[in-house]
Amino acid sequence: MQFRKDEVIFLLGAGASVDAGIPASCGMISKLEELLKDESWKKFAPLYNFVKSAIIYGDGIKGKFEYANFNIERLVNTLDELRKSDEHPLFPFIGSWNPKLPEVTENNFEKLGIFRKKIVEELSQQWVHSEYDEHSQYFEGLSRFQNEYQHLLRVFTLNYDLCVEKSCKHAGVERGFGEDKYWDWKIFENEAQLESNIFLYKLHGSIDWIRDDRGKLTYKDKGIPPEKIEIIFGTTYKLQYIDPFLFFAYEFRKRLMTEVQLLVCVGYGFADEHINGIITQALNGDHSRKMLVIMPTDNVAGSLQHIRSTLKLSCDDNVSIWNFTAKDFFNDKLTVEELAKIFPNEEAPFEEITN
Repeated sequence: MQFRKDEVIFLLGAGASVDAGIPASCGMISKLEELLKDESWKKFAPLYNFVKSAIIYGDGIKGKFEYANFNIERLVNTLDELRKSDEHPLFPFIGSWNPKLPEVTENNFEKLGIFRKKIVEELSQQWVHSEYDEHSQYFEGLSRFQNEYQHLLRVFTLNYDLCVEKSCKHAGVERGFGEDKYWDWKIFENEAQLESNIFLYKLHGSIDWIRDDRGKLTYKDKGIPPEKIEIIFGTTYKLQYIDPFLFFAYEFRKRLMTEVQLLVCVGYGFADEHINGIITQALNGDHSRKMLVIMPTDNVAGSLQHIRSTLKLSCDDNVSIWNFTAKDFFNDKLTVEELAKIFPNEEAPFEEITN
């Protein structure tokens, strides 16, 4: 049995890269809190403690007490919002800042930007780097699956790292850059002319992306200043109305709402409301669509209920969880035969291939 073209797509979250030594978003918070004990970071500790407390307090008012919801994306996005100061659209409606904010910034709101810059610098130069040849080889499972799948494989990722590009380079990974090294959405429209077997859509950007003086997206192997790296921290907060982010979000929605019968989520924690909304629309719009979630969990039933509740799904049987790490899944379980087991024979979305 064989899935048809575009009936299977992948969505990779931070958990997919953990086995490669790259911390998930919450793990980055732990690393940041360790750094804040160092002499060169200590001056930012009061600001960090204030922002973290305010975010958790805001969640508590809404009845949300899961501290795991506080992650590096929410921290950086909050710093971005605070940096707008009197340029924020809500500023005319706010009587005054919380009196603690001027105190922790020492009446210098530029400190917010300096703190953000240091975080992004640490992320790009330390946290999101890996010895790819040694630690991320398990991503080759995508290449093996594509070869068995016999069609172009579309992989959407929320990660900034280069695990897929480095590990699947022999299969050919298309990111949308031409021979001139500039990104062009039309490249993805010419798939019949391309030799690449994997199309990679980096929804939140990449640590090797930068814009030139004209605003055109290109890439560099190294030497990008942290403030110039073209990444966004969460689609919900910053779905930019510029490419490639708008194009990639549109492509994810288009693919998920048309041919796709199986969405395979690997290491995704369902914390991005915009991505969640697209998934919800697709699964509730067609109950024959399935979603397979790959995540290590001590409580499969509880995790399944949490996902269904988060997505507000109207069907009880179109989501499955496989209790594996990304590494174990890619190495041992990612085959057409295994994925086909998700579908009862009478509703299989694949066709029989005969010689």
